[in-house]
Amino acid sequence: MHTTEDAVAIGSEPQLFIDDTIISATRGVVRTLHPARKLEQPVLRPDRPWEGRRVYIYGSVYYDCSAGLFRMWYNTRLGRGHQHRAPGLRSRTGDIILYATSEDGIHWDKPNLGRHEFDGTVSNNILLFNKHSPTVVVDTDARPDRRYKIACWNWEQGNDGYWVGFSADGLDWRGYDGNPILLDDDEILEAVTVARHPKTGEYHGFHRRWGEVRGHVRRLVAVATSRDFTTWTSHDVCLVPDELDDAWCQDPGQRTEFYGMSGFVYGEQFLGFLPVFDVIKDARGESGMPASVAADGSSGLQAPAEISESGAEIDQAPWDGPIAAQLVHSRDGYNWHRFEDRSPIIPRGEPGSFDAGCILCSADRPIVVGDELWHYYTAVSTMHGGPMPPKTISIGLAKWRLDGFVSLDAGHFSGVVETVPLQLSGEQLEVNVDAGAGSLAVEVLSAEGEPLPGFTREDCQTIDTDGVREAVRWSGDARLPVGQPLRLRFHLQDARLYSFRSREAGTQ
Repeated sequence: MHTTEDAVAIGSEPQLFIDDTIISATRGVVRTLHPARKLEQPVLRPDRPWEGRRVYIYGSVYYDCSAGLFRMWYNTRLGRGHQHRAPGLRSRTGDIILYATSEDGIHWDKPNLGRHEFDGTVSNNILLFNKHSPTVVVDTDARPDRRYKIACWNWEQGNDGYWVGFSADGLDWRGYDGNPILLDDDEILEAVTVARHPKTGEYHGFHRRWGEVRGHVRRLVAVATSRDFTTWTSHDVCLVPDELDDAWCQDPGQRTEFYGMSGFVYGEQFLGFLPVFDVIKDARGESGMPASVAADGSSGLQAPAEISESGAEIDQAPWDGPIAAQLVHSRDGYNWHRFEDRSPIIPRGEPGSFDAGCILCSADRPIVVGDELWHYYTAVSTMHGGPMPPKTISIGLAKWRLDGFVSLDAGHFSGVVETVPLQLSGEQLEVNVDAGAGSLAVEVLSAEGEPLPGFTREDCQTIDTDGVREAVRWSGDARLPVGQPLRLRFHLQDARLYSFRSREAGTQ
């Protein structure tokens, strides 16, 4: 006999079908990955002197309800030789964190913040020098001066490592006295995104780490956690390219790497967009970067600059190949899995488009805009090693329907999806389903699988529409019995089921 303790507790968050955790049986359905729809042109381009020739959304986008604005923290990389243009710009990479706002999320303004000088003026949108890959977390439970938290990579001389800071408004930042954190003298970790689990309050940081896999030193993904955002514990590598990733390789130096990961909490699980980098050519003639001193004398795993015959630096990376984003998932933030369909969740564009070569990286999380999910990503027009120019690096926008990454689909001959025993938190059931050309009906079962009176398939009012928040109703407007373990059985015909959730009666 199943007890309440045996059942999976379900809150009001959407329950997706990325994996089989809440599924006990299926018949006649297939799991389908839905690639993003993308705008045809970038939403942000480098058009200011201090942005050089590239902008990245190694960063965050947040909708500020009180201001009625989308807020973006993004960055650029100027490269060497620009220190004379900006007092305080000290690193060899010339990394700068910038700020933009938008009323609609598509057309962006770059406000004059007056905080840092560049080319003799403070009329610019510069927030921080010598920093890379910022994640901004808005913590409404924190004291006012720590409402905004930032984690990024710090390039300042002799102070490499993760840098965390706090702010009351997301603009004026105060660094933590204990910086740098997560310091590793042998590596430059560089790319980081941070997610906070809403139930546990724990922060999960997902960062790049180099390691040897099947004879090649590659970029991998590792995870660290913190309870207070300042003291972090490393849990080492959580995603490694497998043999299937390398199946395309033909030459000894070719390999697949993971360029980083945007890991975030969605519903009651972790999801991630994983940039998968097929390294087809390594200009250094090596099978990865050795753990040694870089060519410029700096410590860590970093590519040496490419120098022309005239002695000028060439703006071109030594690693070449395409990058596209795949979907990954985890139930605890530590143990990560590849989605069964490894086709891109954010695909590259057509030849000649602004994102034809690489989906290099993306914002730390998607945001809900009406009935859609929006996600900002870094678009590269050529493969990773293409010269700049003609290579362009800009920020694009990808969209899905709400909860729309994956669906369970049934055709004309119908299909069934049955859950494991669940402990529902509310008396109302809501589904995200496309049944515009078919139908969906739901029956409620006991934990042992027996239909409950009043909640059979025949009692259910059939749904034959396409909607992201469709209420499920039974005869007499019956309410779900809470306080006992239940199973849900979904009957689909010519329909796609994306998610479901339970709610308390009368809530939105």
